[in-house]
Amino acid sequence: MTEDSPIVVATHNDYLVGLTNDIRSRTIPWEGYQRAGLITETELSQIRQFEKSPSAALNQAGDDYFNLFMTLLGKLVRADTLQSIIVLLGDVLRESPSYTQLFFKDGKKPFVVLFRLLKKDDEFVQLKSMSLSTQLVLKYAETHAPIDITDLLNWILFNLTNSNANIVDHASQFLQELLSVEEYRQAFYDLPGAMESLVSAMQKTPITAQLQYQLVYCIWLMTFIEKIAKEIQNKYKIFHILADMSRAAIKEKVVRVVVSTFRNLINKAPDENIMAMLGTKILGLCETLATRKYSDSEINDDLRFIVEELTQNVASLTTFDEYASEVRSGRLEWSPPHLSEQFWKTNAVRLLESDCELVKILASVLATSKDHDMLAIAAHDIGQFAKYCSTGKRIIQELGAKTQVMELMSNENADVRYQALLAVQKFMANAWEA
Repeated sequence: MTEDSPIVVATHNDYLVGLTNDIRSRTIPWEGYQRAGLITETELSQIRQFEKSPSAALNQAGDDYFNLFMTLLGKLVRADTLQSIIVLLGDVLRESPSYTQLFFKDGKKPFVVLFRLLKKDDEFVQLKSMSLSTQLVLKYAETHAPIDITDLLNWILFNLTNSNANIVDHASQFLQELLSVEEYRQAFYDLPGAMESLVSAMQKTPITAQLQYQLVYCIWLMTFIEKIAKEIQNKYKIFHILADMSRAAIKEKVVRVVVSTFRNLINKAPDENIMAMLGTKILGLCETLATRKYSDSEINDDLRFIVEELTQNVASLTTFDEYASEVRSGRLEWSPPHLSEQFWKTNAVRLLESDCELVKILASVLATSKDHDMLAIAAHDIGQFAKYCSTGKRIIQELGAKTQVMELMSNENADVRYQALLAVQKFMANAWEA
C-alpha cells in the first residue's frame, strides 16, 4: 500500500446511523421547548420551516439556518434538545457537501461549539458530534492549515478502550480518517496515553478482523513519519502484536496492512527495526505467509521485500546479536542462547553495554509481565548474569531485580518458581564461577 491509498472507512457498523434515525423519527415537542423558554418563537418558526423542506430552506436562507443550529447547540443544555438539533445539523451537511462551506464562514468558532459537545454526558451527542467534527475537520484541512484537534484525539484516546464495542469501532474509524492528514499523525502519537490506548485496543480479545484492520491501518499511517518509525517498536513493542495478528488472520486485508507496516518500518528506519524484527522472528513469519495464496499482488511484493532485507541481515547476525534483538523485541522465548552455558560464559559481561540496557529490560519484564514464560526466562537470564558477570549481583541489587526474583518464588506457576529459585541460589553463591 502507498501513503495516498484511499482510506475506506468501514460501513458495516450501523450503530450511529440507527441512533440517528431513532432520534430523527421521534416527535420533538418544539412548542413545549418554546413555552419553557428553551428556544424563541422565531427559532421555533425557523425549525418548523426547515423540517417541512430542508432543501428549500437551505436554498432560501442557508446561512440563517446554519447560524440557528450553531446558536442552539451553543446555548442549550438538555440532552434531548441537543440530540435533536445536532441531527438537524447533520441533515444540513448531508443535503450537500457544499454546505460545509457555511461552517467555515465564521472561522474556527463553529469547531469550538462542536468540540465542547464531546464533553456532554450523553453518548449520542458525543458520538454524533465526533462524527460531524471529523467530517468537517477533514474538509477544512483541504483548503486551510490544519487546526488543533486535541479535543478530538482525547475523545478517541478515551473511547478506544470503551466497554461498548460499537464505540470502539467508531473511535477507530474516526482516528483512521483523521490520520489521513499528515500533521495529525505526530499529534496523536505525542498525546500522552494515546499510543497505549491504541496498543491496548489491538490486544483486546475477542476482536473482529475489521477492527484489527482499522487499528493497524492507524499504525501504518503513523509509520510514514520517520521519527515515529525509529522509536515505535522500542517504545510500544508492536512487532509481536502485529505478528500474532497476521499469523491468525482470517481476512487478507489484515495481512496486507501488517506487512505494509513492516515494509514501511524497514524503509523508514532500518537500523532501528531490522534487528528487532529478527528478534521477533518476523523473517520466519513472512516466509510462512509467503506460501499462502493472495488476491492482492502487493502482499507478495511486500513479503518478498521483507524476506530479502531480513535475510541479508541475518547472515551477519552473531549469537549475541540474536539474543539482544530478542530481548529488545519485548517477547522472550526459550531460544538456544538462553539455555547455553557457553553463551553466558562468553557474553554475560556484554549485558553491561549501553548502560546495562538489556539487564534493565529483563528487570522490567520481572516487574511488569504477567506471562509465565516471560517471567521464567527473565528470572533465568538474571540468574545467569549474576553467575557469570563479576559485577552482576551488585547491578541486579541496584535495579531492584533481586527483590522481584525473590517474590517470584511464590508465583502460582511451577516453572516461574523453579527459575526464580535457581536465580536466587546464584545470587547467594559466594564465588563467581569462571
